[in-house]
Amino acid sequence: MADNTLYETTAPSQGSLVLAHQRIIRQKVNGAFVNITGDVNNLALNPTPITVQREVYGTKGRTSTEIIGYNFAPTFNVEVVRDPVTKQIVAAQAWVLDLVNAAYSEGALNKRDFQFITDALDERFPAFEGTFSVSVSEANTGYADKGVLSFTLNNDGVVERLTASPIAGGGEPILESASPAGQTVGDLIVVRGYNLSSTVSATIDAAAVTELRMVDDNTVVLQIPATVAGDAPIVITNEVGASNSLPYTAA
Repeated sequence: MADNTLYETTAPSQGSLVLAHQRIIRQKVNGAFVNITGDVNNLALNPTPITVQREVYGTKGRTSTEIIGYNFAPTFNVEVVRDPVTKQIVAAQAWVLDLVNAAYSEGALNKRDFQFITDALDERFPAFEGTFSVSVSEANTGYADKGVLSFTLNNDGVVERLTASPIAGGGEPILESASPAGQTVGDLIVVRGYNLSSTVSATIDAAAVTELRMVDDNTVVLQIPATVAGDAPIVITNEVGASNSLPYTAA
């Protein structure tokens, strides 16, 4: 049975037009895939089959086309939301600024990693993961007070079909981000993900966290224990089991 958490917790930022139906797009940020679907409109994967010609055995001269993979050119729109005080893009849309910078960069700096889940409510549908180059243009909304960006992605190399959809699971925590980066012993960090309301323990760089607070099912606050420095992966355990290991770098 599918774990529908990723779908059920997808919520638009203020100003978003609509959700992307039952599709999910996730971008890798700070080493972990983050669900950005709530701010995405009109998501289209635009797959194109990659084919090779072959001769049909036993019927000389007759050819056949065989699909050996797919190229993708996903497109989607994002309405930019500004903080009314700072006039900057809201923190929840930090990934938008990252994508814009990627779109105006060259070489490896122009590429980002994405996951696409074709049906967020049924894990039997395919999910894909790959590296994509990024381009951006302004979308015409017809309203002077709206800022909408239109992104196009093009895969760089092979896009793999995941053997297990990210929505399939037994209820253990799924960790997606930890902020702010570069904190040190005694500081607090906010870990976001899924299935966190029943957290029973956590470790940072294998050191037990003694101070933790569950905010909701998607957020938990951890205090960095003594001896933690440098590469310090985070693992959270709930009543079902242990999470994935989330990369984190402490000061």
